[in-house]
Amino acid sequence: MRGRKAVSVALTAFVLTAVPTALPRAQDRALMPACMAVGGKPDDWISACSALIASASTSSRALAAAFAQRGFAHTLKRNLREAQEDLDEAVRIDPTLPQAFVNRANFWTVIGKPDRALADGEEAIRLDPTLPLAYFVRASAAMNLGQYERAAADYTEFMRLRPNVRAEMLVLRGRAYHRMGDDVRAIADYDEKLKLSPNDAEALVNRGDALRDKKKMTAATADYEAAIRLAPQNPGGWRGRGFIRLATRDLSGAIADFDEALRLDDKDATLYLNRGAALSMQGEKRRALADFDRAITLDPKEPLAYVNRAAVLNEMGEHRNAMIAVEKALELAPNDAAALETQKKIREDYGKEPPPTPTGVPGASECIFPASGSDLDRAAIERVIAACSALIKASGDKGAAAVVYLRRGGMYRRLADYERALADFSEAIRRDPSSAAAYKGRGNAQRGLRRLDEAIADHSQAIKLAPDDAEAFNNRGNVWRDRKDYKQALADYDTAIRLDPRYAVAYYNRANAWLDSGEKERALADYRQAFKLNLRQAGEMLKQLGAEP
Repeated sequence: MRGRKAVSVALTAFVLTAVPTALPRAQDRALMPACMAVGGKPDDWISACSALIASASTSSRALAAAFAQRGFAHTLKRNLREAQEDLDEAVRIDPTLPQAFVNRANFWTVIGKPDRALADGEEAIRLDPTLPLAYFVRASAAMNLGQYERAAADYTEFMRLRPNVRAEMLVLRGRAYHRMGDDVRAIADYDEKLKLSPNDAEALVNRGDALRDKKKMTAATADYEAAIRLAPQNPGGWRGRGFIRLATRDLSGAIADFDEALRLDDKDATLYLNRGAALSMQGEKRRALADFDRAITLDPKEPLAYVNRAAVLNEMGEHRNAMIAVEKALELAPNDAAALETQKKIREDYGKEPPPTPTGVPGASECIFPASGSDLDRAAIERVIAACSALIKASGDKGAAAVVYLRRGGMYRRLADYERALADFSEAIRRDPSSAAAYKGRGNAQRGLRRLDEAIADHSQAIKLAPDDAEAFNNRGNVWRDRKDYKQALADYDTAIRLDPRYAVAYYNRANAWLDSGEKERALADYRQAFKLNLRQAGEMLKQLGAEP
C-alpha cells in the first residue's frame, strides 16, 4: 500500500520584494513601490514594473529588481516564456541580487525542474543568508528531489527568520518529517497546527497519514473521518480511510472510499492501484486489471502496478502476459521482493519458463506497456519507439500487430513528428480497419499537419466505429474550432460531455469555443466546471479573465 507522493508548493502567498534602491528620478521612485507592492495583483505589478523597466535612468540594481518582480508576476499568471525571459534578464543584469535567484527558483519549481530550483535557492542563500524566502524555495526544491531532511531544516530556518508564518509552515515541515520517516516529529507539528486551526482538513489528513504509518489505526481513522466531515470535497480523507479499510479487509468499504476519492481526483495512480487490489481480493479480476492499467498510465514507473497486474493475470491463467508484466516490474526494480516472488509463482503455475518477451525481442515490453504519462520525457518516448521498431523488424514479412503501429504512432505524435505518426496510424488502420483508436490517432496527426478536412474525416470514421467514445467527439470538435466553425465545434463538445459528464478537457475546450464566439459568461461557466474536475489550466484561464473559480 502506498500513500501520496510529496509535491511541494510554489510561492503564491509570499510576495517577493527587492531591496530598496536609490532611484534618480521622482517618477521612478513613485513606480518602485507599485512594482513591489505587498498585497498587489500580478497585473498591477506587471504594469508598474514594465514602466520602471522602460525608464532609461533606472539604476542597474533597480532594473534587475523590476525584471525579477515582473518575472514573478508572470510566473503567477503562468506566462512561463515571459517569466523565464524576465528572470534570466534579472540575473544577467545583477548577479548579486538574491531576490532574482529566489524568484527564478520559484519559477523552476512551477515548471518541474527542482534541480535548477535548488541551485538558485542555494545561490540566493549564499548572497544573503538572512533572506527568509530563499530557505522556502530551497525547501520546496528539496522536497521535490526527495531530500526531506534538508527540506525540514530549511522550513525550520524559514520559521525562525519569519515567525509570523509558523502556522502556515507547520504542515509543510510535518510533511517533510513524515516523508523522512520521523512520524513523531510530524505528528507534533500537526498537533501544533491543529491547536491553532482545529478545522484544518489538510492537517487532519496529514496527521492521519502519520498515525496510520505508526499503526495507530483508530486515531488515524478518527482524523480521516473528521477531515471528511469538514471538507467532503477533499479526496484526502476518503483516500486515507480507504487505505485503512483495505488494510483491515473491509473491502466493500475500501472500494466505496476509493470510488469517492477518484470522483474527486481521477489522476491519483495510488488510488487506482489500491482500489484494484481491493477488487482483486473481491474476485473482480477484470475490473482490477482495468484499475492497474490506469495506474500504469498515470505512473508508468511504479513497479507495484505491474506486479499486481501480473498476479491477477496469472490467477486468470494468462501466464505469458503475466510474465511480460512482472518482467517490466523487474526492469524498474530489479531486486523487488514482490516482483521476484510473483515471477516465481508464474513459472510454477505455467509449468515452464515462457519466453521473456513476445518474439524474444529484448525490451519489447516498452512497446507492450508503453509508459504513457503526460510528463513522459523525450528519452522515454524514444525508448518506446525503439522497442516497437524492434518488434516490427522481428516480425519480418508477416508484420507486427496493428497495436504496435498504433503505439509507435502515438509516440511519434508526442514528438510532433506528424508525418511518421500518420504513416504508422495508416498502417494500423490497414491491419485493423475496425480500430477507432487508429482513426483517432491519424485524425490527430492530420490536425498536426493542418490537413483539417482529412482530420475531420478520420475523426468522423472513429465516431462511426465507436459512437460512445467521448474523446472522438472532443477531438473532432477541436478541428472544427481550428476551422472557426464554432457551431459544429460546440455540438461535438456537447456530445462529448453528454457521453462523459466528468470529461474535464471537453468542458475546457467548449469554454474556449464559447470564448472565441464572444460568449464570455458561458465560457466562464465551463471553465469553472473544468476546474471543479481538477483541470488546472481552467483555473489559470479564470485568473486571466479576472474571474473567481
